[in-house]
Amino acid sequence: MLYRIYHWLASIPPRIQFKNRDPLTDDERAELAKLLASGYYIILTGNSYHLSSIFVKVMTFLKTGRWTRYSHVLMNCDFMTDPRDVDKFKFMEATVTGVHYSTFNEVFDCDAVCILTPSNMSNEAWTKVIDQLLLYNGRPYDDLFQLSDSTRISCVELVRDALKGDPNYRINFGKLEELIWWEGNLVPHMFRECSDFKVVYENK
Repeated sequence: MLYRIYHWLASIPPRIQFKNRDPLTDDERAELAKLLASGYYIILTGNSYHLSSIFVKVMTFLKTGRWTRYSHVLMNCDFMTDPRDVDKFKFMEATVTGVHYSTFNEVFDCDAVCILTPSNMSNEAWTKVIDQLLLYNGRPYDDLFQLSDSTRISCVELVRDALKGDPNYRINFGKLEELIWWEGNLVPHMFRECSDFKVVYENK
């Protein structure tokens, strides 16, 4: 009962949105589509006009002492060779409604974007990572952000658990695990900070 009450309370901030005064430009969206048409990536987004995004940024500051542009992380799970087919792009993310597929327009209704790729993971491992990612479709959302709770999953847990599909996860993502141990939790911006990942795109 207490969790249901907390879940209901946690669902309120995502519904509160302000006007997006600085949306992505057409050129930025075209550049993102071209990049995402080339492979699989980890995607960080931020919304300065979503109340829930502001909350996550504040939580990140309290946890790490650093202010961040990013409040959400997800992955693309299908891509088209033609970047003009943006309506066919598929993404998987964990939001307050649970783990679900999203569209290009839904994902990039934001004002901050950073695209990452693993620094050391082989291209062949991506197939296993995406297979792992898809297993979580429909899983309920983890409002408490508990990494130890496998029955519910948050956005950071979804990406981390998908990456565990890499047979060499402990080697290729050892720095990320060190960061989690050091901070005592995982927030979206930690993917951006970690040397296990390379930035391949970031809007300004």
